[in-house]
Amino acid sequence: MQPGHGRHTGEFGLWLTRYLESVPKYREHIIFYDHGDTRAESNVAQTKGFFGSRVTNANRLAAIDVMVASPEREVIVLVEIEEREVTPKKLLGDVFAIPMCSGFAVKIARGQEYFTICPKTRLILAGVVPTRGVRLKKIREVIGPRLQRFAAPSDAIDPKNVTLIFEGDVETTIEILRREMRDLFPEARVGAPSNSSDRARTLVL
Repeated sequence: MQPGHGRHTGEFGLWLTRYLESVPKYREHIIFYDHGDTRAESNVAQTKGFFGSRVTNANRLAAIDVMVASPEREVIVLVEIEEREVTPKKLLGDVFAIPMCSGFAVKIARGQEYFTICPKTRLILAGVVPTRGVRLKKIREVIGPRLQRFAAPSDAIDPKNVTLIFEGDVETTIEILRREMRDLFPEARVGAPSNSSDRARTLVL
């Protein structure tokens, strides 16, 4: 991994953790994010997507940067962030690998913790593409609209619930992601809670 790679993803995950902590009705939600400081935060972990009943090396299909789930362990939203410029080919790999999964898992201290897909589970693929050339146009005018017409098995993420957020720089992409989270989890007040009892529930790694 290159020095600094994943920094924006880690910062976004920490921001989203604190954001959910600030709203009483979301404090029981479960959030995991990758590329953070495992020494400082107990919910820094990679989410693994798989097909089947239990995750193994043989059926693991995807790695996810950020996951938010309900207290019942139903996945609300998955976020995959590409901080470096992405090609349409790489994007299509994520577009199809993640929806092929039938479940998601996070390795914690006592083993794997499992999470299920529900009809409203959202997938957000975000990243950076050069503004020159046709990559951005291809994503917005071809890949995105075409994806909406695909069907998926009942145990997979509905392609209609997939959102693509790609801009010319990672800072703009992250800011749009933050707005998406505020819309998905409304009524958050600004600032983190003042004591640990108000923090969103995380599973001990």
